Amino acid sequence: MFDAHRHFGSSMQENALYATSSSDEWDVLSSLKDPALGGVGALADKPLPEINDLERILKAHPSLQIAEVGLDRRFPDIERQEVFLKDTLTLGFELGRSVSLHCVHEQGRMLSALHSLQPDLPPLIWHGYTGSWETAQEAAKLGVILSYGRKLFLSKLAREGARLVTIPYALETDFEQGDYTQMLWAQVKAFSSLSGCTREELIRNNDEIRTILTHNTATR
Repeated sequence: MFDAHRHFGSSMQENALYATSSSDEWDVLSSLKDPALGGVGALADKPLPEINDLERILKAHPSLQIAEVGLDRRFPDIERQEVFLKDTLTLGFELGRSVSLHCVHEQGRMLSALHSLQPDLPPLIWHGYTGSWETAQEAAKLGVILSYGRKLFLSKLAREGARLVTIPYALETDFEQGDYTQMLWAQVKAFSSLSGCTREELIRNNDEIRTILTHNTATR
């Protein structure tokens, strides 16, 4: 089963999107072997790289996706974050790469940024989504896949139950350490109970999401 988001770590061989927000880890992720999938990105907890540096590594490694980039109110210079986000979304669209979105307390600004770039958006997945149902619906209208992780079960969004699977969605572990296999299947079981979907349906959905994220056409 495809895992829509897990972290850079010592063992990176699973069928998963391995994401990083640090340019220091880009080179390692560029060398992953199938079924592992590398995603390179950057967040503003460190100085953001130049967009040309991101373009360079993506062009050198056609299997790389973009994961993760976004907006985070905890980090400095939200205006610079938004510029980098929009430049990255444009780059993803031009190179045919999916983008994993990171958003903390800036959902409105995120939606505005996405609206401003329509229709030239790459395939998008909103990592670890726990926002409102209304924002989820608005994001879905923009073609965004909502990715649900462990924090979903502690959020108000979990009250939506079966409605969570009426819009494009994926499951992710956001794994960093521990027993990966146990965590993955425990989450599948919990989401199955919450949504009413069978384990087989959830597996099939996530595998279809992998295809959406990785089978894109460059526009330049």
